[in-house]
Amino acid sequence: MTHLHSVRGGVGGGRPQGGKPQLPAFCRTRRPTTTVYVSNLRDLYRLLLLVLVFQLSTLLLVIAGPVPPRLPSVGTNTVFRPDAGTAAGEVPPVTPLSDR
Repeated sequence: MTHLHSVRGGVGGGRPQGGKPQLPAFCRTRRPTTTVYVSNLRDLYRLLLLVLVFQLSTLLLVIAGPVPPRLPSVGTNTVFRPDAGTAAGEVPPVTPLSDR
């Protein structure tokens, strides 16, 4: 029987001498109460709405895809016009204008 008594009364086991069970230190300390104001919740709600608007706008930009290049307007004259026989990567020859 002494073996059973020593297991129950070993280090950390059983009750302390006072008769009441003791809680660990982190359970015995009181934490200060935290007050949450309604204005803080409103600010947090507004911030959440702002983040959602940015996410929605980003999603719409991704869905829209790349913007096609602008077409040249009809009234502009370009100096370099590719000849019908030139390749796409080849630069057409430039001739200076004669003075009249």
